[in-house]
Amino acid sequence: MTRSSDELLDLSADKAVACIVIGHLDAATKAIGRLSKPHDTEALHDFRVAVRRARSVFGAYRPWLGKAAGRKVRRRLRNLVRSTNAGRDAEVQIEWLEKRRSKLRRGERSGLNWLLRRLRKIKLDGYAAARKRVTAEFIRVDKSVRSRFAKLIPVRPEPFRSAFGTLLQRHAAAAAERLSEIVSAADARHSHAARLGVKRLRYLVEPVATSLPDGNATIKRLKALQDLLGELNDMHVLAATVESDLKWVSSKKTKRMHDLALEGRERELASERRRDERDGLVRIACIIRQRRDELFATLQEEWLSGQVATFTEALQLQGAVFAAEGRHKEVERKFLLSGLPHRVRETPYAEIVQGWLPGTQLRERLRRTSENGNDRYYRTVKLGSGVERLEIEEEATRELFETMWPLTEGCRVQKRRYRITEGPLVWEIDDFTDRDLVLAEVELPSRNTPVVLPAWLEPHVVREVTGEAAYVNLNLAR
Repeated sequence: MTRSSDELLDLSADKAVACIVIGHLDAATKAIGRLSKPHDTEALHDFRVAVRRARSVFGAYRPWLGKAAGRKVRRRLRNLVRSTNAGRDAEVQIEWLEKRRSKLRRGERSGLNWLLRRLRKIKLDGYAAARKRVTAEFIRVDKSVRSRFAKLIPVRPEPFRSAFGTLLQRHAAAAAERLSEIVSAADARHSHAARLGVKRLRYLVEPVATSLPDGNATIKRLKALQDLLGELNDMHVLAATVESDLKWVSSKKTKRMHDLALEGRERELASERRRDERDGLVRIACIIRQRRDELFATLQEEWLSGQVATFTEALQLQGAVFAAEGRHKEVERKFLLSGLPHRVRETPYAEIVQGWLPGTQLRERLRRTSENGNDRYYRTVKLGSGVERLEIEEEATRELFETMWPLTEGCRVQKRRYRITEGPLVWEIDDFTDRDLVLAEVELPSRNTPVVLPAWLEPHVVREVTGEAAYVNLNLAR
């Protein structure tokens, strides 16, 4: 049964992953049923994508699945995809080369035609072999996976939202690191690794994208980056193919012309010179290099010049929110005061300035707290409203704060915070210094904890404003 993002997030990790993987296997099964149709050119591609997604999910969540995601089943899924690689690579290369035919002169097209004939044979042979193998092998793997899930005993019982959040942080950080390692247009190894990292990140996010802030936009950006890196990888693969073919053709051509010359077969020698495939292959190599450099320039401009860090840090922050959900919830009540209570005036206070970074649904807060001559800096995210909200906070460095603070311009508050202990609770009184406003907050052990207003506070309480949007600090910011 297909489940929505929110439904998946509310399941345990093992059950949610089983739903996702089985959904991918169902898609692969449908594609298998289309393989026998010769005119269905997308059947094998759809099969490959479904199996890759299933394997990617298996690999990501294996700490939560134990033997259900053992090495053997993951290897079998990998081999299913690999068995179709040669045919698929050749198909992509054929399509790309055909679109560049007009860039070759008449004399160079013999090289292109020679290369296309060779690639078409590789495609036909590869797909024919794959079709024979994948159907029988996939049926066995599919049966094994479903059987494993039916008998699954969770290794790490945990909500799926927490497991997903943990992996989102790791995958986003890994993708950023791999992208940062790309040093040039010719760096095939690191470009390929980055492509795999971005693809895994996308496959991780897709099942729950609609539950993420800007989730659909995130998928579109990941897809665009994956496509960019994918074409760059295609250029590296095709360049290696052409280089190898050029060496082979050169060797064969040289020997053929040498033999014709020794045998005095001048007419055949002249004909051999006229249809020299090497010129076309060299020209194709130049076109590939030019496209490779264009793709790398786009990658640098759109991603490697700073956008990667911004994008992946936002995903890591979202991952932290999901990972912490249900563990770090802030339960508090808030009250509007007519003024600052006299008792509060006699206590020390902390000077606080805080501002929010730009965003749509997820807003990160920066805060500097100055007390007893010491400054401390924090990064915080809060989600939800009312009595109970999710809060994630970590201490930051002065350098980070000063670098990011200018981005909060136009969305800041300033206040003095007084803290008064009353029995087991601590009351925080915020006297805003940039407007005429005083608020009192108290954090509670649980949402059912009763609140009795202290005698020193009660005369100053105008009313409770817990959950009122107008008194949320972010909405007060200016």
